[in-house]
Amino acid sequence: MNSPARRAIRFPRPGWGQASASGGVERLEPRVLLSAWYVATNGSDGNAGTLSSPFSTIQHAANLAQPGDTVYVRGGVYHQSVTPPRSGTPSLPITFTPYNNEGVTIDGADAVTGWTKSANAVYSAPQSWDLGEGYNQVFVDGQMVNEARWPNTSLDVSHPVWTTDSSATATISDSGLSTVTFSVPALIDPAGTWVGAILHFSAGAKWVAQTGTVTASRPGYLTVSYSQLTSYEVPHSGDRIYLTGKFKALDAAGEWYRDPTTGRLNLWTPASDSPTSHVIEAKARQYAFNLSGRSNIVVHGFSLFANTINTDANSSGIVLDHLNAKYVSHDIGISPDTLDPWNAAYHPHTTGIILNGTHNVLQYSTIVYSSGDGVFLGGSGNTVQDCVIHDVDYEGGDEAGVTTLGSNENVLYNTVYNAGRSGIVVRYTTASHILHNIVHDVGFQMTDLGAIYTWGTDGQGTEIGYNVCYNVRTGGFGAAGVYLDNYSQHYIVDHNVTWNVDFGLKMNPPCWNDTIVNNTFIGVSYGLQSSGNEEMTGSVLCNNIFSSGVMFGPGAVQTNNLFSWTDPKFISTSTHNYQLLAGSPAINTGRLMSPYTNGYAGSAPDIGAYEYGVTAFVAGAPPLPPPVVSSPPPVTTTRNPRVTFNPQSKDSGWATNFAGVGIRFTNQWSWAGYRNVDFGTTIRHIAAKFSHLGTGVQTVQVRRDNATGPAVANLTIPAATSSSSTATITVTFSGLTGIHGIYLVLLNLAGGVELDSFVFS
Repeated sequence: MNSPARRAIRFPRPGWGQASASGGVERLEPRVLLSAWYVATNGSDGNAGTLSSPFSTIQHAANLAQPGDTVYVRGGVYHQSVTPPRSGTPSLPITFTPYNNEGVTIDGADAVTGWTKSANAVYSAPQSWDLGEGYNQVFVDGQMVNEARWPNTSLDVSHPVWTTDSSATATISDSGLSTVTFSVPALIDPAGTWVGAILHFSAGAKWVAQTGTVTASRPGYLTVSYSQLTSYEVPHSGDRIYLTGKFKALDAAGEWYRDPTTGRLNLWTPASDSPTSHVIEAKARQYAFNLSGRSNIVVHGFSLFANTINTDANSSGIVLDHLNAKYVSHDIGISPDTLDPWNAAYHPHTTGIILNGTHNVLQYSTIVYSSGDGVFLGGSGNTVQDCVIHDVDYEGGDEAGVTTLGSNENVLYNTVYNAGRSGIVVRYTTASHILHNIVHDVGFQMTDLGAIYTWGTDGQGTEIGYNVCYNVRTGGFGAAGVYLDNYSQHYIVDHNVTWNVDFGLKMNPPCWNDTIVNNTFIGVSYGLQSSGNEEMTGSVLCNNIFSSGVMFGPGAVQTNNLFSWTDPKFISTSTHNYQLLAGSPAINTGRLMSPYTNGYAGSAPDIGAYEYGVTAFVAGAPPLPPPVVSSPPPVTTTRNPRVTFNPQSKDSGWATNFAGVGIRFTNQWSWAGYRNVDFGTTIRHIAAKFSHLGTGVQTVQVRRDNATGPAVANLTIPAATSSSSTATITVTFSGLTGIHGIYLVLLNLAGGVELDSFVFS
């Protein structure tokens, strides 16, 4: 099959939508006026919200924004969280975007000041806010520093330092928490020193990291209350551990500890100098935008620092575009999902950029640094595409660069790397598309994982295709490029390429009714690996190239595959170009497997991921295209008007300009009003176009500030000469500067008239 074309979801622009009015002003066409609001760091929420008189908070603009409106944010750093009170509509989204592509950062952390020296290189300052043990996060000059821990580690969150125990004695409870005593000879502190600390550990097979609470300690020993996971994860000697949650652990540069009893932050800077020489911040807010319960909102072009974007099951039509998100989530405390990380498979996740609900999109963005997910897709019909996601799941839980938990989800053209466990996890996800991604250098901390991983799910035709996976090696149970773990059914795995992975493809039993076609699985230990009884009933493996060993289950159908004893003649294994050379035994020797082999060249399909003579498919995120910016209204037109009608009429919405107004005046003294129009100092003319002219000459008067205010200009409209007559009236006025309301009032009725458009210049 030819590789699918790149599917671009473009940044939506405001358009016309339906609105209605009654009384003296009547809508003839389904149009609505749009408005722009402006925010700047030097603004005030008491201002008018115009370009020359901006608000100071994005939230204040959000409170006023109606469907179709755009909130333009001037360059700078905003220590704010935004919760829009209303949704847009499919044709009239509410948009938040930097003004003129200026650099805007929404910062979830606040400055910590008032430092005094405490002891050695440790300084102390008040920090009045507290997100809770394991959720607080501290930054020095924009880089996260470590919560005080034993043993010490570097600032490279993706490669933490652990220590290992020499023995473990566990008392496993059938209900509630279990207890384990670890022998840790290097831990020589007096009895009780570590009571109340959090132990982070990976037990047994080291599939996943979890937490527990230290209930007793003495030299060389820790007793911990924890949740026992599977039988493969019973604590034993060689388990990896580290400790947090105690001032005792603050003994090295690049560490901090917040004392919950005093509310003071203690810090040893990475340079062992005074914090006053640096910008010190502590996380204060979880969300840059909380879009729970909201729909049809666009967030475009922002940098996010120490926060994320949240949605819920009722969110739909959200578009997140051209974001640069750093330190999106931090959760290394005691919670249900850190006590039992496998529990996260059964509910929406709470880390990463969170897309719950339906038909939401994250695109053309960079997501970097998260203790858990980089991106989470729940609900149905959500998409993450053209994104770079890295240095995620640094706590080593059951999370990933992208995790899906829903139906009809789309993970397309992303690049994912540097993850503690898997790169992309597709669990309890049906009828979805995991296509054209590059996943590499994952599985840094755990074992038994995949660059792309699924478990326990009937995929219902979920396609994992056209992905490139490499550099995924672990100890223990190993790691796979594509991993269909136990009870994975009805998956389509096609046109994937793997190399420098323990196993190209792993199909743990039972793996029923899966279709594995036209892949190139280069694995260090196995091209195809399984375990146990290798149950693969109903699965078909066709047209694949497997290196190293293979393990086919007795219920599988395998045909037209190439194995390690046959040289497939790749272009270059040293540069990992696995396209075929002329004369390759894979050319024209495959089996027809429609639709996966559609578009083949030659007498028959080829074997492997790349068809000879056909342009190779593309995977991974492309270079980010320039952001598509909705241009703010030019200074020659009215700006930020608030539209009102006669008191008995409905509010029409908001406006940025007046093209295609479509308002009919049907009663004498009927009017349409526009608040907060910024005339500056140079606006001197009004040009208005009218249609559906009346039977006689009529006058629409332009008045200032209210419907009975001073007259600015008279627009004299001639009588109609035919049913299609129109008139464009241009008049000059004087003495109107600054911000005013503008009201158009019909003075005399001679059959009515429709206002099509008007512009000030």
